[in-house]
Amino acid sequence: MKHKASNLKFHLVILLMTVITFTSCKDENIGDYILTGNIESLIPENSWKIKQTNTSDGKYILFTPDLNSNFEYWGLSLKKVEYYIDGSFYKTETSRPFELMINKENFSIGMHNIKVVLLIVSETCEDIILEKSTEFQIRSNETEYNISPGDFYIDYNRVIQGDYLVITPELLVESSSKGCKIDKVEYYWDEKLIATEKTMPFTLKYKVNDNIGTSHNIKVSIYYHDDKNDFLIYNWGFIGYKVYSDDDALMSWSIKSTRNNYKNNGLLSLVAKQIKGKKSKKQFIIEFYLDGHLIGHSSDFPYILDYKLSGLKVGSHIVTAKSTTQEGGATITYSTDKTIVITE
Repeated sequence: MKHKASNLKFHLVILLMTVITFTSCKDENIGDYILTGNIESLIPENSWKIKQTNTSDGKYILFTPDLNSNFEYWGLSLKKVEYYIDGSFYKTETSRPFELMINKENFSIGMHNIKVVLLIVSETCEDIILEKSTEFQIRSNETEYNISPGDFYIDYNRVIQGDYLVITPELLVESSSKGCKIDKVEYYWDEKLIATEKTMPFTLKYKVNDNIGTSHNIKVSIYYHDDKNDFLIYNWGFIGYKVYSDDDALMSWSIKSTRNNYKNNGLLSLVAKQIKGKKSKKQFIIEFYLDGHLIGHSSDFPYILDYKLSGLKVGSHIVTAKSTTQEGGATITYSTDKTIVITE
């Protein structure tokens, strides 16, 4: 049933006062409505934001309009985004993810302003123009300011009481500076130095007899050098590392690299692990997706996927891990996302 825009506004304002949002077409509490007319004033200010992503190499910034899920529920969609930098028109984007990627070398050192203008459309409402502005900063020596020359993956396991904690640092050569080499690695358990390793593979093996359920802090200090620096340190930590029991089971996943910038023809390395006590009946399945496309899956752990990136457009891409837990007749599935950026 269609109502006039004024009646719709009355109902939506009432709903805003009670749940700090508004609804569109179908809500069992207020009846069946179709949005019509100009509803721009009804869209909450906090319903969207400008997402800013810096690439780990310090060269690029990505700006993306981040709309919450209510826009889809309201029957609204994003059609066009215009970007203005320092008061001047810069670019228009008309396809997902509607993002702008800028090279910092094209801008002077200092503060800059970016304005993002959205064109929102609907089958029944008038087109809506939304805009927001934010600032970004360009620094000198941006690359040196942001990242460590060495890119390391810390391979560690979870433990059940009485197991050995095993940690091995892996130097990711392709994403590290030229000539990177590990000299020694120090391991700390609850702020106490428990081992110093000076030879490859620099692995720690430490028996954990602490009580079940207790949490601990791990620190790994990697001393290394490269062609430009004789002395470098990379510190990695895990706060709240838990000691599990034979009843526990857990699966986790990660991207090996600490960088978010990638190139076509490079490798995206993903890792999934599990800890499973002797008494646990749980079974795990992991599925990896890139921009919604399945790229790997396994029920055997640890699972390492080295996926070659190719044919991807410059900009951000979403890596999704879909984790499934099965126990008895119950199945639980959840997904988590991480963003990578293709720079060339």
